[in-house]
Amino acid sequence: MQIEQFVLGMFETNCYLVTGQEQGACILIDPADDAEKLIGYMEKKHLVPKAVLLTHGHYDHFLAVPGLQKRWAELPVYCHSLDCPKELEEHDMGMVFPTVTAFANVKSLEEGQELKLAGITFQTLHTPGHTPGSVTFQAGDALFTGDTLFCGSIGRTDFAGGSMKQMRASLKRLAAIPGDYRVYPGHEGLTRLDAEKKTNPYLAYM
Repeated sequence: MQIEQFVLGMFETNCYLVTGQEQGACILIDPADDAEKLIGYMEKKHLVPKAVLLTHGHYDHFLAVPGLQKRWAELPVYCHSLDCPKELEEHDMGMVFPTVTAFANVKSLEEGQELKLAGITFQTLHTPGHTPGSVTFQAGDALFTGDTLFCGSIGRTDFAGGSMKQMRASLKRLAAIPGDYRVYPGHEGLTRLDAEKKTNPYLAYM
């Protein structure tokens, strides 16, 4: 499995392009913005996206989806049922946002759901707190944590639908995962789960 990182949009959101054993296929996680850049990269590499996975329903993680679906009309978008379609319709984070073009083919995810896409198996871990439907995707030795866990910090819980109580439970769940994983967060730098368990003040005493 290979993972390419793109930092996109005004909030410098991390988008990940993941390739596996299926030749010419890829998965996009949180395509935050700049669909043209992503499309250009995939066409240069002769890749076709098989799906978009959203770690949660905030607009700064999916602004590129309408442009991607103009290029690949049937491209499915997976999001936890508690964040779609509600979050995708309202875009409510308590601040002024740009207009978001509607997109289609949204498929609901649930806790424990397994997705086999582009030769990669993704496990869905429901990790609410930042939003009711925030999820972490586990694939091989990688955790895509969205805005739940960052390098040395965690996501905010003061947006609409956020909950510090749920965030604590989600962090406790991540801290209890045995072994080490590469952590690919929604913002800021990459890290490893073992390092966060030892040094992240929000996980160290879980």
